Amino acid sequence: MIVALPARAADLGGHARLWGGPGFDTNATRDFVSAGRATSPDAFAYGLVSLDGSALWERVALSGAYDVAGRKFLTQPAQDTIVQNAQLDLDLTLSRAFSLGVTTRARDRRGADRDYSDFNAGALLTFVPDPALEASIEVDAERFIFWPRFSYSYSGPAGTLRVKYRINKRHGLNVNGYYMARKYNAQTNDNPNLDEQMPVLRRDSVFSAGAGWSYKGPFQLSIGYTYFEQASNSYGESLRRHRLQVTAGFLLPWDLTLLGSGALQLSQFPDKIFLSPDLQVIDDEENSSFVALKLVKSIHKNVDLDLRYAFYLNVLPQAEFLYTRHVITVGVGAHF
Repeated sequence: MIVALPARAADLGGHARLWGGPGFDTNATRDFVSAGRATSPDAFAYGLVSLDGSALWERVALSGAYDVAGRKFLTQPAQDTIVQNAQLDLDLTLSRAFSLGVTTRARDRRGADRDYSDFNAGALLTFVPDPALEASIEVDAERFIFWPRFSYSYSGPAGTLRVKYRINKRHGLNVNGYYMARKYNAQTNDNPNLDEQMPVLRRDSVFSAGAGWSYKGPFQLSIGYTYFEQASNSYGESLRRHRLQVTAGFLLPWDLTLLGSGALQLSQFPDKIFLSPDLQVIDDEENSSFVALKLVKSIHKNVDLDLRYAFYLNVLPQAEFLYTRHVITVGVGAHF
């Protein structure tokens, strides 16, 4: 898409953030284990560099972001990881109420036997009839490559619908829906309950819908519910999930900020088993029940100290295997 930019000079802006420190992980290998079996704990050091910039004209906005994060374990170097993210967005104001956007995103992770690359490009149409209401529809194409097992790589089109409504200056509502038709680089698994079957190309339908409420006042609070379904024609690959999530933030004395979040996730497996490893590459905050607390202390207008604790829990079918993980980090961050 080619857009003729206005002749006047752009308003430029940008930010940079550095963050790092030591931590301890009680399940460095991120394994599901049977009852009574111990996980593999380890200490680690981590770091993050995040950059973003923007250029604004009268009707056009161009913005980009890049970040790279790494984790180095003390005794289990096979679990070392490095993750890179990049995003580029172009937004064009069409009228008082409509704007059109084009976005590209890329994510690459290496290490811990979870190497993958994820590429996404799409267009976004946003409708804002008044300051209290915003609706958008996004159409994307995605290519996901899972390098350890290429058969679990997929591609396909996706669509997302989002609606936000601000009731007043403190209360807001939002709803969203998502659908993707995935075509995998593999044939279907045999169904042991059928006598005769012909393997075909695996295809999944991924659907999610959610709603939430948010409050902004002396403190911040948001509560949301999401239903997720992955329906597959391959035996053992289907999943249904209900997820309730809460986030909150409080300003405390002595320039302290307390941030908290948590989610309760209930999963159902129509085939009583779940084989796909692709969900295991997702961050634990998106794929587990969890509780996380973060205490931030500002020591300078550009420097913060933080202490974070998180607990994650997930269950495989029939509760035979559990995923538990405790993570504690101490960090210092600088932003400019």
